[in-house]
Amino acid sequence: MMKKTSKSSVRGAPTIVEFVTDAQLLNLSLSPCQTALLYTVYGLPLTGEYADLYRHCTGRTSLPIGPFSEVTVIAGARGGKDSRIAAPIVCYEAVFGGHEKYLTKGERAVIPLVAQDQRATRISAGYIFAYFRDSPLLQQFVADERAMELDLTNRVTIGCFPSTKAALRGWSNPVGVMNELAFFRFEGSAESDAEIQASIRRGMLSFPSTKLVKISTPYMRSGVLYDDLTRAWGQDDPDLLVWRASSQLMNPTVANERLERQRRLDPSRYAREYEAEFVDDLSAFVPVEWVDDAVVAGRRELPPRDGEQYVAAVDPSGGGADAFTLAVAHREGNETTGRVVLDV
Repeated sequence: MMKKTSKSSVRGAPTIVEFVTDAQLLNLSLSPCQTALLYTVYGLPLTGEYADLYRHCTGRTSLPIGPFSEVTVIAGARGGKDSRIAAPIVCYEAVFGGHEKYLTKGERAVIPLVAQDQRATRISAGYIFAYFRDSPLLQQFVADERAMELDLTNRVTIGCFPSTKAALRGWSNPVGVMNELAFFRFEGSAESDAEIQASIRRGMLSFPSTKLVKISTPYMRSGVLYDDLTRAWGQDDPDLLVWRASSQLMNPTVANERLERQRRLDPSRYAREYEAEFVDDLSAFVPVEWVDDAVVAGRRELPPRDGEQYVAAVDPSGGGADAFTLAVAHREGNETTGRVVLDV
């Protein structure tokens, strides 16, 4: 498949699916859904079963005409999100992406894989390190190995970080992976998912071809993952693809009887963990739909008015990772038609 492997460059690069399945490279098996997802991310032709899976998992009708630079994968547990999608994309891009051509003298490209906590970071790093260690071809690219980082001979570094990492700013990031980002804000700061996304995007500006892959099981109806779903699932968005699939669709080897037992024990969590559905019982205080209906789009603030009585409430962060919130409210109308107007 490969004409020749060089420590500084590679000719005759495989496709992403060939890279994952080739016995001399990752030597992994893929389900049809995992294969269709990787085909879609890289703009490879979709036909037959793969085209049907694309339409089912994206809600789109027209097939893509090229690769996607930003992909959000909402998938059930045990669906191979880390071992078959996230880690292989990192390895493939590090070796075959050609990103070193766009580096300045003395500069290194950094491909970050950001996970929700330290334990998950070690798991992701374990996959990546094993893939390089177990492949004689990939071993040639390793120049230095540290606890959570691999320096490659082509001036690319793979780094695995928890979402509590203070910042990723200042790096050149042709590719980034955010793994289980639905949980970033519970392990890191209140806006860590959005801030980490912004840092990775900032590091991509000097590269003509980039990839940001966000992958997670769902949790609360808020944050980057939910925002991406509401924006782009079922929409022909040229900048963002959203792929949603259940555990069994992604990984048919998951036993039906085990899944059925989980459904009987806790139907709500089953829907979230294995069907990749956002569920109502994890909404904060009031359902998010009520909040959305009450928001005036585009309004940033209301100026104070003479004669109105205002009430303010504040929820300080206390110096921790929570957000600082201030709300100011006043009443409008009479006793029968009155309403409360709130600025947050």
